[in-house]
Amino acid sequence: MSIQQLIDDIKAEGLQVFGPEKLTSYVFFTDGTRIGYGQYNNFDGVKFSTVHKACRECGTGFQSDSIEQALSFAPSWASSADRSAVRKYKDFDEFKTKNWQSLVQY
Repeated sequence: MSIQQLIDDIKAEGLQVFGPEKLTSYVFFTDGTRIGYGQYNNFDGVKFSTVHKACRECGTGFQSDSIEQALSFAPSWASSADRSAVRKYKDFDEFKTKNWQSLVQY
């Protein structure tokens, strides 16, 4: 597996993939509305997480087991307090405007 293989696998699911102009170890992916995060490294392999607006209670996302789960509101194991704190981005365009760096589509 490599970051390029991760990108190819996500695109094969019919999703758009974005990341920093210089490809590193992570990407964001979307169906246009729902947003997920994927990361690859040589030690841990692939990791996924959900994406939501930053909050004190649960950060910016929850660890997920798959591409599809990363697109969910929150994983089933999240507490009701965590779920209540989650505020999703309206769509990927809103997320891009709030991101700390410009993103390009792969």
